[in-house]
Amino acid sequence: MVRNDLIALTDDGLTQLSNTGIVKRSQRDLAAGTGPVLDVAGDGTIEARFSDGTLTRLAAGKEIADASCTCPSSGVCRHRIMLAMAYRDGQTADAATSAPEPAGWNPATLDLDGFESALGPSAKSELTRLMTARHTVRLDYGQVPAARLPMASVRFLVPNDLGYARCDCVQGRGCVHVALAIRAFRAADGAGEAGIGGETGPKTTVDTTSLAMACEEVVAKLLDVGVLAGMAAHVQQLEHCRRQAELLGASQVLLVIDALREQVEAYEARSARHDERAGLRLATELLARVRASDTAMALGLGEPFETAMAKTRLVSLGARLRQEGDDISASVLLADSDTGATMLMEKLFSPNPNEADFHSSVLRRQFGAGLPVQGVGRGQILTSVARRRADGLLALGSGTGGKTQVMPRDGNFSWSAPLMASRTENVIRDFAERPLSLIRPRKRVDDVHMFEVEAVLGQSWSAGTQYWQAAVQLANDGGTLHLEREFDSGAPAAPGILSAAFDGRWGEVRQIAGTVRLEDGVLVCEPWSISADRFIVPDLDALDDQAALTPPQAMAGQSGLLDDVERLLSGAIHAGGRARGSRQAIGKPLAAKLAAAGFGTLSVRLGQWLDASPDAEAASFRDVAIWLLTLKETREGQPT
Repeated sequence: MVRNDLIALTDDGLTQLSNTGIVKRSQRDLAAGTGPVLDVAGDGTIEARFSDGTLTRLAAGKEIADASCTCPSSGVCRHRIMLAMAYRDGQTADAATSAPEPAGWNPATLDLDGFESALGPSAKSELTRLMTARHTVRLDYGQVPAARLPMASVRFLVPNDLGYARCDCVQGRGCVHVALAIRAFRAADGAGEAGIGGETGPKTTVDTTSLAMACEEVVAKLLDVGVLAGMAAHVQQLEHCRRQAELLGASQVLLVIDALREQVEAYEARSARHDERAGLRLATELLARVRASDTAMALGLGEPFETAMAKTRLVSLGARLRQEGDDISASVLLADSDTGATMLMEKLFSPNPNEADFHSSVLRRQFGAGLPVQGVGRGQILTSVARRRADGLLALGSGTGGKTQVMPRDGNFSWSAPLMASRTENVIRDFAERPLSLIRPRKRVDDVHMFEVEAVLGQSWSAGTQYWQAAVQLANDGGTLHLEREFDSGAPAAPGILSAAFDGRWGEVRQIAGTVRLEDGVLVCEPWSISADRFIVPDLDALDDQAALTPPQAMAGQSGLLDDVERLLSGAIHAGGRARGSRQAIGKPLAAKLAAAGFGTLSVRLGQWLDASPDAEAASFRDVAIWLLTLKETREGQPT
């Protein structure tokens, strides 16, 4: 009896069943000729005898994790992995060709009904709750298909074998996320993305009236007294809105409420983290989400606010340091080494009294015990106590028996789609097909990609605008990728590091990782890291033989009409009713300019808001704000 499951397991799949270190050591031992002697019984039971006397036995129909081994290890040890590798590599060509479709299969064919019927009562309840939400799932096909859910990633390691479906949640296998993944593959019908859940009907209709009213009360209060009134003026409305969102399980609204609260607190503390435009966007988001046609997706109904992850290796994709007043915000992009799922660690650091060199000390500061910014941003984390929030923010706890450690990382990693983007046109198409940002799930890491570089086309530095810019040709005719990085006093050496890297100081640029955006129809990447002969993180590195670039202050650019409207609306959220008089003086001429420039609907809605009574102000503000931000977003993605 041939064990087709072992034949189909790739080294990548074996890594997810164990870890990278065990797989690499097993590869070395087998290459050195110190592998086991195998004895295969007629029913498929395999015994592996090692030179040190260890005996590993895998019974017929059992998985690698269920194999017995005489070594002291309680988990999936190298002996179990070597048994699988030796059996797989030792099969004859005839046996190998009998394996069921080792590449190009679709998990949509798996027995979903049987899997769901075997779930326990609590798991079935969780599945029902999750299916009340609308989830967008990205799908990868091939030898190891994967489904990237908002709360977890599921991989199918062996064709047509549900026993080898693995999830990166704390349960790891047999969880409800596997059921969601199969549903997504069925709904996709071969496409790279699918929406599941959020079905409406007599039993699943959710009354969002109370939440909508609570959201409108928050915005009405902002328009009345403004952000500048401080948290005391808004805490009642914000907490009431939070309670309504919690009752519905509206995770996306909870994220918006948290962000809006942070904006009010930042202004009250006179922090540089406060941004009037961010306040406008968050207030508008509250109003847009409760009015969206796809309510389940927009509100995040049933989506867990936080998901515990299994034992995980998280590899840095780079870091950013941003100056925010006297403070510096440190952010590190991380990717799960097995699934490619991206996450973000973030923390704000303040200078200590009489601290001589705050910028250098930030690199030594810690996200948590044993997690220095420099080490995390340039290395990788091994953890068994990670929790991933709905927006991709990562938290590391200290659960029972859990631990987290930081290790160095290699310069180059091989990632699969969607993290690894092979063609710019594919990323641009993804931008065009997704919902507007006002209603789509809030993901801090949705626009993170890595690119393989074939050649650097050129670079430039503009002292007037404080921007470093470059362009590269992607490998395999993947298109031209434009790069841009604005000077930030939180990492003053970064433009110089980028310039040196693209000049080839540390060898040929091979990979770039960072956040991407569309600007006038062109894909632009802000690089967080570069892989050459070494791993380069511009915000964490330093030039050893020249001073960091310290360009002059940026020159103010000419404002457009839509930006003027955004400033006017932002000021209304910030100052409240006391700014009504100035709104008229600024808004009426602006409405006339909009009409003359062809923005007729925006002009009408702006005029209606300016003329509205205090009782009707919130509704008319909602109409003009949603229209403005939607117009700006759709225009930014169009070529000039």
